[in-house]
Amino acid sequence: AGVNTRDVSVISRNVLAFLVYGMPALIVAFAVLMGAESLAHGAADATAARVLWWAAMSCLMGLAVDMLLLVIVLGVESLSRRSGSPDVDDS
Repeated sequence: AGVNTRDVSVISRNVLAFLVYGMPALIVAFAVLMGAESLAHGAADATAARVLWWAAMSCLMGLAVDMLLLVIVLGVESLSRRSGSPDVDDS
């Protein structure tokens, strides 16, 4: 009479993989852009330094969103697995 939800995934594995693999890419991009911004600032190129700083800040905001979405996805996945198993204690 019950529905077997053990094999059903709420979140696609592709979404989870995109979030997990995107995090180190954003960290590396942020570090490279901040290094380039420092070099441009040292070379007295204020326009390039400003553009690189804004690009680095957009990577940092993307990293924050990535981590937030990753926590949400993992929480939803954990709750969906927990609600599917009848032997789990709610204490």
